[in-house]
Amino acid sequence: MSSWPLVRVVVLPDNGYGLEILIGATPAEIATVAAGLPPAAFVGHTSLDGGTTLLFRRFPRGVPDPSAPDTTYQADPDAPTVADGWIPDVTGMPDRGLTPYQVAVGTLMTATNDPALGARL
Repeated sequence: MSSWPLVRVVVLPDNGYGLEILIGATPAEIATVAAGLPPAAFVGHTSLDGGTTLLFRRFPRGVPDPSAPDTTYQADPDAPTVADGWIPDVTGMPDRGLTPYQVAVGTLMTATNDPALGARL
């Protein structure tokens, strides 16, 4: 067995980094390394001989971490998640259900054995 790590972080230019994952890495190894990474946005991937590299870009200074819990509204988990201000009132609006067109498209998408054909619909 090699002592070379199957998952590692590589610093990239322009405030980015890559998460190199080689064939044979376990989910636990990936999760352990990924848990220590700073908040970032996934921007792409590249092939690597024997694996792949996931590319991330760190959030600019001043941008809030989207994974951080929102401590502003902790009272009700079903409370609206929009900023303070006007919230549309939808009480009394009828639910008309699916249109015949939507039902037909759904039937066609599920009836085909070709996923690409269903995606084109």
